[in-house]
Amino acid sequence: MKKTLMSLFVVLFACAIQAQTLKVPTKSDAAKAKENMKTETSQVSNQANIGSLLGQLTDNISDDAFTDSFKKNKTGFLNSLGTVSDAAGASKALQTLQGGLLPTAMDSGWGKVKDKWLKDTKAANSVKSVAGVTSTLESNIDDKYFKGNWAKVRPAWQAGLNTLSK
Repeated sequence: MKKTLMSLFVVLFACAIQAQTLKVPTKSDAAKAKENMKTETSQVSNQANIGSLLGQLTDNISDDAFTDSFKKNKTGFLNSLGTVSDAAGASKALQTLQGGLLPTAMDSGWGKVKDKWLKDTKAANSVKSVAGVTSTLESNIDDKYFKGNWAKVRPAWQAGLNTLSK
């Protein structure tokens, strides 16, 4: 009986100590966590700017997909994307990229959406809308024209576009 009572006392004592270390979140803690989440989302959004995403896309397309004139200017085009951060610059760059792609680099469905895509790209007045037409272009490039590591890079690239689309 003495042993049982002593064991019970030790268990209760351990539980009491454990309970003191547990902290129930307050409304203030929840507000801080929410604010931290907003800050982290904003940081990710700033890191995933439209110019860098266009650069990643361009850099992961095989040179076999481009016209000779685009290939000659590809390095300059990629360098210019470093300064693109708004819808107007991104729209212009995206039109240049599309214009530099050979018709054979596009999948069979591109002919059905190209005119609408061009209209939407020219009318894009927000980074969100440019992100959408960028995704459309990428999804219509024939898979065989992407470099081997695109399959690994693509999910992060799409996540960056999704961040900009919000």
